[in-house]
Amino acid sequence: MNTWIFAGCMSCLTAVMCCAAAHAEWVNVTSSVGGEKWGYAGVCLVVAVPDSPAIIAGISEAGLWRSDDQGKSWRKLGTEDKEQIRSRPHQIVFDPKDCSRFWISGCYGASPFVTADAGKTFHRLGNLSHMDGIGIDFTDPQRKTLVVGLHEQARSAHKSTDGGVTWQKIGDSLPADSNHSTDPIVIDSKTFLINTAGWAQQKSLGTYRTEDGGATWAKVSDLGCAGRALLGSDGAIYWGICWGNGIVKSADKGRTWQKLPGPAKLSPIQLEPGKVAALGGQQIYVSSDGGQNWDKLADPIPFKPNGIAYNVKSKSLYTWRSTEKQVPDAIVRCDLP
Repeated sequence: MNTWIFAGCMSCLTAVMCCAAAHAEWVNVTSSVGGEKWGYAGVCLVVAVPDSPAIIAGISEAGLWRSDDQGKSWRKLGTEDKEQIRSRPHQIVFDPKDCSRFWISGCYGASPFVTADAGKTFHRLGNLSHMDGIGIDFTDPQRKTLVVGLHEQARSAHKSTDGGVTWQKIGDSLPADSNHSTDPIVIDSKTFLINTAGWAQQKSLGTYRTEDGGATWAKVSDLGCAGRALLGSDGAIYWGICWGNGIVKSADKGRTWQKLPGPAKLSPIQLEPGKVAALGGQQIYVSSDGGQNWDKLADPIPFKPNGIAYNVKSKSLYTWRSTEKQVPDAIVRCDLP
């Protein structure tokens, strides 16, 4: 295992998440993740397993890998499955009532999949493929309503009302000139949000909301968001604007939005109740007041990151970079006091 240190950093997490002088270091924890061969884009995501010190990494064309020792070693999940996960993983969503159950979406391959046994086995849902985001209606104990958005495709939202067995396209009711609709947010069985953002030229950017299950959509913002949104413990939604142009927030379930001030630009996550962190270039920033003010958290990351994750149990920050070829330094960890 490669355990050399990238760089030193001064962690600044205190009772107000600033001004601490405790020392911490960014440590390379890529190790054996992904096995001997990665696909294009390499490490696509890292997530913390709720109520556990474990983390899961999604590797392009190599499936999901779990570490129970803060990245010192990794083991592949779903190794005995007849149909392996071969996509570029995009999102993992844990069931808030049972973290052994989670859904995984990805592009350039079959998707989505679900596990009910913490990743020992996975089951493919329906016959869709090549998708980005996935949202689940957690107001329903049976988790019947799911919404997904296909990768780099306009008006591509699909809905399932039977837990993913069958799918119905609901993106056709979005405007004809809308951009890529890739990352849905599910509020309840009838209320969804979807972005329209991407590289498609002469296509409109925006955020749309439906209260009738996707039969009709109303535009609620001219800003085109993209990527995984944060549904905070305070009930607010935090979402990064496409191309790293900032973060927007909604405090009313997506009816209205405000662009947050400050240096934080993408990948909003929650550290703990009342504490939101996000990326600004190679720096992590943290806010204790709902995104109105931001302080630096740790020293700059040793590479340009694609995202961040935080494990509450181990108090560890993780960040990763996606690369064209396999590299020995794609995931790093910084332990907070």
